[in-house]
Amino acid sequence: MAIKDLLAFVDTGDQDDQFLRDAIAFAEFHNASLSVAVLSALPAADYVLTLGPSHAYLEDYVEAAEAKQARVTALAGGTNVEIRTISDRPSIIYAKAAVYARYADMVLFGPADNYDYPPIRRETIESILFASGRPVLVLPSGHVPHAIDHVAIGWNATRESTHALRDAAAFAQPGAKMDIIILDGKPSTRGHGSEPGADIAHHLARHGFSATVIAIDDIDHSDAEALVDCASKQGATVLALGAYGRSRLREMILGGVTRDLLAGAPIPLLFSH
Repeated sequence: MAIKDLLAFVDTGDQDDQFLRDAIAFAEFHNASLSVAVLSALPAADYVLTLGPSHAYLEDYVEAAEAKQARVTALAGGTNVEIRTISDRPSIIYAKAAVYARYADMVLFGPADNYDYPPIRRETIESILFASGRPVLVLPSGHVPHAIDHVAIGWNATRESTHALRDAAAFAQPGAKMDIIILDGKPSTRGHGSEPGADIAHHLARHGFSATVIAIDDIDHSDAEALVDCASKQGATVLALGAYGRSRLREMILGGVTRDLLAGAPIPLLFSH
């Protein structure tokens, strides 16, 4: 399925000019429509008590959102980009973002350091992944768009990685190269089967993709680093991953690939849940 409808998220900060350029270039390359949603979280209640009367902080709040809309319009130039602002309490923002995402083929985010409020960015991504049914693509800064003709899949034979594979295959070029990266894969009747990667490679081949199984066992790096390093060395256009195969609480306490990579990486990351 071609990419025709994109939704990109920014906040009211001024560190995301490069991401906005990257998102616009990505949309133009794929001949897709682009909507930009500005996350504008209402200040906490104690803001009023410590910094002044309500009308003062509301003026700052409204001015920041309006200024951001003007910056996005200026960066878009003559490009037809729809701009909307999601203004509310953070919990409401997350829910609204997931609803908006349902009407896009793919949702774009920049690296965490492009946002003034990285925690709100992360929670918005998580809400979209869990509640929208749409994939999230995190672009590296300065990304030059390419045809999606070489995809690396972080495959662990879970429901989540199956969804990542489905989404990647839907957007990939016909006959694209698919690297199936298996980290510490073990034969299992409930997962990989007797030969890790073989069954999914055969499945992809039946759909016309050129599938290669790459087994890695990297004890010198984290799982996230090992997957990104392997995908980069293979020259993949994008690394697709199943997000939160373990619970968010477990990843928060023990760490995990999703948590480690949500901030971004040197190559585009496609997350699905």
